[in-house]
Amino acid sequence: MYGIWIVTVSCVVAWRQGAFYTGGLDPVVIIKALLQAGAMCWALTICLVYKNKYPVGAKSLGSLLAILAVSVVGALAEGNLSASAVIAVRVMMMALTAMLLMSRYSAQRVLLGLCTALALVGIFSAVTGLALGGEGRLAGGIPPLSPNEIALLTGVPALVLLHEALRARVHWWHIIALIVLAGGLLLSESRTALIGAACAAGLMVLLMRRLPIQTVSAALLLAPGLFFVVFFTPVVQSIVTREDSASFLTLNSRTISWSVVLNLPMDSWQRWIGEGLSMKTIAVEGQYWDEQVFDSSWISLLAQTGVIGAAIALFWVLSCVFAALKSKKLRSLFIPLLAFVLVRSTMENGLIDAGVTFLVFFTLSLSLEPPSRSVGCDWDRDGHFGVWPTRT
Repeated sequence: MYGIWIVTVSCVVAWRQGAFYTGGLDPVVIIKALLQAGAMCWALTICLVYKNKYPVGAKSLGSLLAILAVSVVGALAEGNLSASAVIAVRVMMMALTAMLLMSRYSAQRVLLGLCTALALVGIFSAVTGLALGGEGRLAGGIPPLSPNEIALLTGVPALVLLHEALRARVHWWHIIALIVLAGGLLLSESRTALIGAACAAGLMVLLMRRLPIQTVSAALLLAPGLFFVVFFTPVVQSIVTREDSASFLTLNSRTISWSVVLNLPMDSWQRWIGEGLSMKTIAVEGQYWDEQVFDSSWISLLAQTGVIGAAIALFWVLSCVFAALKSKKLRSLFIPLLAFVLVRSTMENGLIDAGVTFLVFFTLSLSLEPPSRSVGCDWDRDGHFGVWPTRT
């Protein structure tokens, strides 16, 4: 399973920065397609070989199919069917790979495998980026990931490790891994990801019904050091006032494209069904540039799938949040993870796309469905990270 997740994550991260798929074939597109197909076939082989079975819900897949169908219709109307259809197929392959794994492994093991793959790919990319002489924000080398992607790849497993650390269910090497991943998140200087991680950590503490004495003692020991770093070092200030701080404070560069999408005529088909998943930029007027990237999953959804697709996605997200809130076993972990993903989705693309954000969100959504929650989800039992006991 770990190998499948590593291959899947490796082929959905960006291999070229600043490039969007607009159709056609080239070596990178072909290699990534072959890797993704290979990972899905590998997962299918495991399903055929393994006898143990876990029930998998269909609500997540149904919501995804509805969104993809709307996007394909919009792309057909726009005359850009081929590129959007390819992206839709890739998204479906990612979803099917996750479902195949969920049908043979418990939700805990699937999430653990995904987090392991995210951490390995993220750390490898960051280390190679440093080895190649990267300066400023932490960015990847091989593959050449952006700082925001590094923040996502390190942030999700860091939050899972933090959850287990707060429950005193970790070994010393897990603490080292947590420090390394948190360091990667901090050095990326991704403000959206750091805000999301801070919100997630706060929610995690609030949702814990009780904290072990070891956790309380460790927090008291670390509090003076954290206070010193925040108030007596330039770490926080350097993140808030980095080179593009003006756009952070005013959101001007982002809202230019947002306003174009939000002001589409109500009687246009683009307003209701969008123009397909391949639409990543939009033409703008009155600026010294002609096109602007959306920089928001929700604005992207409005442009790609229209009001109908965005409404389906919103209902899907809300159903996941309500399911997590209702589950006493899962909410202390899944509410923070959803918060991290959703905070990032407001300022970054990828919630419904062939990328890591979708992979994380879809896996969380599958885990929150009733069949997965009812079998193999003893999140509150005693045990160490990675060996959570499961029912058979």
